[in-house]
Amino acid sequence: MITYGILSTTADTEKSLLRELWEYFYDTYFNPSEYYENLNVGTGTMLSVRVIILGLCIGICVAAFAAVFNKRVLGDVVRKILGMEALSPESALTLEELGFENKPIIRLAVRKSTSLRRVVKCVEEQEFDKNQAEKLKEYQQERKKNKKAPKFKEQVYKINPYADRFYIPEDMKYTADIKFEKKGNSWAGAIIFSLIMVVVFVAILVALPHIFELLNDLAGSIDTTPDNII
Repeated sequence: MITYGILSTTADTEKSLLRELWEYFYDTYFNPSEYYENLNVGTGTMLSVRVIILGLCIGICVAAFAAVFNKRVLGDVVRKILGMEALSPESALTLEELGFENKPIIRLAVRKSTSLRRVVKCVEEQEFDKNQAEKLKEYQQERKKNKKAPKFKEQVYKINPYADRFYIPEDMKYTADIKFEKKGNSWAGAIIFSLIMVVVFVAILVALPHIFELLNDLAGSIDTTPDNII
């Protein structure tokens, strides 16, 4: 019981310390009380500026992880298709034949990933689209004869990742190889880059008040109106 009490007290102390550190950081650097009279900029506007900077930093970090995901995870599909020379509808392979039947994220990617679908083609989808185009052409001919014909309902093919076959067209294999090249991209690199962005974000927060103070002083030295406001 004594040990549990000590651990509980230690945990509460750590939580309290972290909370105090966060509150200090928030009040001092993220949302301090401030007003730059010559710029007519106050706390609310500055908070918005900091939120925008935070959003940009988060967006850059997400983009870094997305790039690694494309190169590493989706790139495995591309490299496997190229390695097995599935470069035409006749040589197309299923995900099971490619060795990805037990990877849900790959099954989702062949259906939803715009980046992957630009180079990896589905035989059944192409056949469906070709048939759809022929039906549309027939409809347009019929429409010329019968203006009251019902509107053509275009359908979208739903890829079956368990049965459909996939390939990379011969003329796109070099593009696919370069686009999904694995070299130079790693999860560790993305993590390190994100940590660097955290440091950059904190540095910007620390520097921002000084930058606005300089701008405020500059505006004050230029503007000689009674209100002294830009």
